[in-house]
Amino acid sequence: MRTTPITAAIATGAVALTLLAGCSSGGGPSDDATLTYEDSPLSAYWEKLGGSQDEAEMDAQMVRSEEIVAACMQDEGFEYTPQDTSGMSKSFDDSDDGMPAWDSLEFAEQYGYGATTSQDMPMNQGDGEEWVDPNADYVATMSETEQAAFYEALYGPPTMSGDPTDEEAAEAQAQEYDWTTAGCQGKAQHEVYEAGQVWDDPEFKDLTDAMNELWQDAQTDERTTQAYAKWAECMADAGYDFANPQEAQDSIYNLTNEIPYDEETGTQDEAALAEIREQEISTAVADRTCQDSTGSGRAALEAQFAIEQDFIDAHKDELDAMVEKAAQASK
Repeated sequence: MRTTPITAAIATGAVALTLLAGCSSGGGPSDDATLTYEDSPLSAYWEKLGGSQDEAEMDAQMVRSEEIVAACMQDEGFEYTPQDTSGMSKSFDDSDDGMPAWDSLEFAEQYGYGATTSQDMPMNQGDGEEWVDPNADYVATMSETEQAAFYEALYGPPTMSGDPTDEEAAEAQAQEYDWTTAGCQGKAQHEVYEAGQVWDDPEFKDLTDAMNELWQDAQTDERTTQAYAKWAECMADAGYDFANPQEAQDSIYNLTNEIPYDEETGTQDEAALAEIREQEISTAVADRTCQDSTGSGRAALEAQFAIEQDFIDAHKDELDAMVEKAAQASK
């Protein structure tokens, strides 16, 4: 089975702003309002720097990427039919598909952390029809040698070697990803998602490094640790021994990561995942219940957002300059 890091180009071209995952708008709530990640003070900057979660915009980027792939493959001497990627950018917060908010008790009750239940989510159910590669019939007419040449032009030469379940090896190869050796897919991903980005601009290295440290700063902040101490007591009463919500979630993902992937299908054994599912749901429900009942979830976000605001106050000119450069590069 060929392993192709199609999305690695996106990851390597962007700073790991863990704080801003899922953010879509700025502005703080009133004291009695529900606090969510959407209230992040830094989210306004995130959107201006290319972090918009607008579904139409993401669909347009995917279409553009497939167009570039098709043109590139033609230059390589092959036909390529662009894939229909419409709807692939549907987000966890899309209310039209009946999905509860990912940080809600309802989500925990239905999907836990999403580790063993992702295939059950409405966004992954599709329209009931099995996806068919539009290029399958064309490739089927080729000899084995021609097929190998087609896929090498599309994805670059095979890079995965050794044990496919070796996580350290896979991570090392992902970190070594180079779009110039990833074929037409690499070229498309680079042009659509990487080119013109300011994340790796030396001018803003100190700024982006500091932004990457904000999440850890928030986790070690006294306000956060005090909140999680209350959460841990609540979890202990429920029979769990975790220091913070991240540990609870990691306990489930660590179990699923131990399940090997089938080399032919690229999927994990469903029966093995099912054995973990009940534990995942119960852990996630206890986690969310304790976050809500102790107020630790809100307190942690308040601490995080206060740290973000302090960062903005201290680096506003640099952030504005970064946004301006990103805007110029996108023209």
